[in-house]
Amino acid sequence: MKYWIIAVWSAIVVAALLAPCLKAQQSNANSAPASNSTTSVTDDVLFQPPMADQTEPADRVRYGGSEIDFGLALPLTVYTSLGQNSGWQIGFLGGIVAGFGSERTTLYLKSADFHAGIPVSFRKGKWSARFQFYHVSSHLGGDYAVISGFQPFHYSREVVQALVAYDLPHHLRIYGGPRVLVRTYPQVGRWTLQAGSEWFPPSLSGHHWKFYLADDFQTRQEVAWQTNISVEPGIQWTTGKGEPVARVEGWFYSGQEPFGELYARRERVVGAQVIFTLEPALKSIILHRH
Repeated sequence: MKYWIIAVWSAIVVAALLAPCLKAQQSNANSAPASNSTTSVTDDVLFQPPMADQTEPADRVRYGGSEIDFGLALPLTVYTSLGQNSGWQIGFLGGIVAGFGSERTTLYLKSADFHAGIPVSFRKGKWSARFQFYHVSSHLGGDYAVISGFQPFHYSREVVQALVAYDLPHHLRIYGGPRVLVRTYPQVGRWTLQAGSEWFPPSLSGHHWKFYLADDFQTRQEVAWQTNISVEPGIQWTTGKGEPVARVEGWFYSGQEPFGELYARRERVVGAQVIFTLEPALKSIILHRH
């Protein structure tokens, strides 16, 4: 685990040092004005992460049943190359999510999962894709192990994921793709198939807010191809440039518990969550040129 911590901090330092230079190079190389067509590439994030994917790192506070989860994510864009109708991007994505349960008046750590990955994204017109290699490890809380009687074990994985998305008319996006475990402990089935959609009805939106309905479906070989279903209706707030900054949503989930060591357990949860997007602020700080 210590080697991954060193790698994560090394990636952060490298990204912080290289991003201003690469951004300046990109600005000079792409001095032509961007097209106003709906298929032109003007966003700094070429592939928007799936909103209803429970395994996607995010800055969130989530409450469901009798438990509360906290998540922190560190998304960094290292390099972006944009044309008029296409572009590609490489970044770094780190994250941690911690789940807490309660016993009478005591709040205890249930589990903490760590994520570190390198996503490579591409966009051309209405098509977008993300190829990602990442590491995830899980650590069970000591108090939870005592209370529940659950026996902790070593959980660590390296994963390759590929997602392809398409923007349909009426502000609807669909996506899907496979995920494979290239190294896993313990040994389990390696394949996952994922698909989902996100809809932002134009009639339910304002200048800085949008109503949406997101869903995500994942079927995993590690649990005999049982399906995880997540449905999340909510409201998203954006900046003046349309960048998402926060959202509040309902959370309806049926599937595996979203913590690594508890992957064999299933749950049904109705709750709510608040999710923040820190990338616009981080980008403003890191890419600021004096």
